[in-house]
Amino acid sequence: MSGAIGVIGLLLAIACLIVLSYKGVNAFVASMISSVIVIVTNLLPFWGTFSGAYASSMMSFVGSYFLLFGLAAAYGEFMKVSGSAESVASTLFKLFGVRWAPLACLLVTLLMAMGGISAFVIVFAVYPVAAPLFRKANITKELMPGIFLCASVTLCLCLPGNPTSTNALLTRPEYGLGVNAYSAPTMGIIACIVGTVIAGAYVTIQAKRQTAKGNGYVVSGTDSLEAAEKALPPFWSSILPLVVVIVMMFALKDIMGTVDCINTSLCVAMILVVLLNLKKFFGATKESGVVKTFTTGFWSSFTALFLTAGVMGFGGVVQAAPGFQYFVDFANSLSHTFNPYVSASVAVNVVAGITGTALGGLQIFADTLLPNYMDLGINPAAFHRLMTIACCGLDTLPHCATFITMCSVCGVSVKGSYRHVFPMTVLMPIFLTILCIIMIMVGII
Repeated sequence: MSGAIGVIGLLLAIACLIVLSYKGVNAFVASMISSVIVIVTNLLPFWGTFSGAYASSMMSFVGSYFLLFGLAAAYGEFMKVSGSAESVASTLFKLFGVRWAPLACLLVTLLMAMGGISAFVIVFAVYPVAAPLFRKANITKELMPGIFLCASVTLCLCLPGNPTSTNALLTRPEYGLGVNAYSAPTMGIIACIVGTVIAGAYVTIQAKRQTAKGNGYVVSGTDSLEAAEKALPPFWSSILPLVVVIVMMFALKDIMGTVDCINTSLCVAMILVVLLNLKKFFGATKESGVVKTFTTGFWSSFTALFLTAGVMGFGGVVQAAPGFQYFVDFANSLSHTFNPYVSASVAVNVVAGITGTALGGLQIFADTLLPNYMDLGINPAAFHRLMTIACCGLDTLPHCATFITMCSVCGVSVKGSYRHVFPMTVLMPIFLTILCIIMIMVGII
């Protein structure tokens, strides 16, 4: 009986976390309230669980990823202050025109994500350029969070070599897969192409449909910043740092670990941005000094980092609860009953849904369930790419910290934008996961 109550408590806690986030409650606060439900229904020591499982999981995440989050945010700030991000976006948007603004926004976001700008930061770089085009075409901004998330997470994670902490996680030596960030390139590229076509068609059709319904552009969020015109650096010098990150990721993949490779690439790219835009950072006409820009960017990552870490703390409480063992046993039974690629995809999606973060879900999966699959004859490269794609399915439920941040920047409601986020960042990754499993079965890796 107590076991059943524990399982019900876990499900209630997850539902509570989702509902509170959907209603706009701070993700950190929501994670603590939901943790209380788990603690009470699973008869865990109250304060001991918060100071133990919750705090240790939260700080373990912060300790492992604060540098990567910080450097990615700092790099994004250098790209923003120099005008490089806006220059790249402006040039590509001009190629597509106002009519195809949603598709251009999708491709620009994907390019910047592959260039090392994290999903938490990318909205600040793309939104100031996308907003005027959406306004001219009278396209609702409720599409924006779905576009940003789909491109910077779903599509980006498909591509081999993407400079994200999620892609780097399973490459760590302690997990024993022996893979690098470029695993299963053919499968990943095909999945990205298919996903881009579907997402592009969806946003284009929805833009026209919503406008026809009278749901057009509404001035809100940071729109007041759009009016200022400024001289932008040339396209070639703006896109060069993005290219350098991608090239260095490839060049260093066999020399150092994936996380170190990403950090090194981001640092070199930051230096390059400064060298290519000296007047922006030095002299009488400088807009912001190097130290100030780095500090602003690095510090800006802390809110997103700790929001995610709070949800990871909730995940730690879930793992400590006796009820969680039932989910582990269920996943274990799947690994020995069904195809390992299918069962692993289901398992990582469930855990990602519990934690509300792809990275958090994948880390919990790797720590608790991955050993069950190591002796089942899996292809390590294919398994790495599949898990990297699969984990971003149920992670984008309404309690996703990145989604909440993007809604705030775009000035749209969680409720209004989620109807587009769900098909683009929940249904899409699940479909791509199924597609990748089929490719693995026929040997396309």
